[in-house]
Amino acid sequence: MTGAQLKNTFTAIGEVDAAIAPSTLALYFTTNHRQLVYFVISTTHRMVLFLGKYALHHIYSDEDWCSTLRQVFEKDELLRLKYHKTVFAADTFYELVPDEFLYLVERTNVHVETYAPMRLSIISKRNTLLEETLLSFFPRMEYRHINYSLLQRLPACLDDTTHKLFVQVSDAYFDVLFFDEHKVVRFMNRYTYRADTDFIYFLLLCAEELKFDRENSELVLIGEVDIQSRIYDLCYRYFRHITFIQKPESIHFSKAFDMFPKHLHFSLYNFAL
Repeated sequence: MTGAQLKNTFTAIGEVDAAIAPSTLALYFTTNHRQLVYFVISTTHRMVLFLGKYALHHIYSDEDWCSTLRQVFEKDELLRLKYHKTVFAADTFYELVPDEFLYLVERTNVHVETYAPMRLSIISKRNTLLEETLLSFFPRMEYRHINYSLLQRLPACLDDTTHKLFVQVSDAYFDVLFFDEHKVVRFMNRYTYRADTDFIYFLLLCAEELKFDRENSELVLIGEVDIQSRIYDLCYRYFRHITFIQKPESIHFSKAFDMFPKHLHFSLYNFAL
């Protein structure tokens, strides 16, 4: 089975055998005005079987966005399967609030997602039109914020010898995360940028504010960035040690993903763990 093709905007990796029962599969997806990305993952083997990605064009409003999503959902046979589990990861701006200050948060039209081990909550604004659109196709859908998986997974990437600054890159914004010696997040914030120079300016400000040692500590890149990008070149100019995030050992990819950069969409497929 494959996804629908709308105006040649669909790209995919892998396949889902028609003989596989949908009840053994889970769907994880995220979307913004520029794209829709989804993974189909086997719940029995924790294996990524399929990646589908739509580039969305001519989106000028939430109404355009939801109309286009409806077209995709109606035509893509993989998205119409009756999955064991469906998770939507909202990739929106947010605030990170310690639980002891949650009583100060205005609860109208917001999602509150608590990460109990760190006693922190991610607060993000609700988009009623989007939610209604998604729920009409996925009535049992779980709603998560995409950065929740970073709070869960990144502490396992820390060690006792090297401080690490994590940067998740998108084409219009990036998230910076920094953890203390107890593996509790000390800083998580999102920045918008238009030019690569904006990106490195804000990143260097964060490093300075956090007193991050750019000579001896490690910058870990996640998301839509690769070694040939201008962003990587700028990071290499100002940070001595740069790596890309590695996938957890407990999640697997089918052979079709052998060449797939595992730092790409890391925060989405990790919801399967």
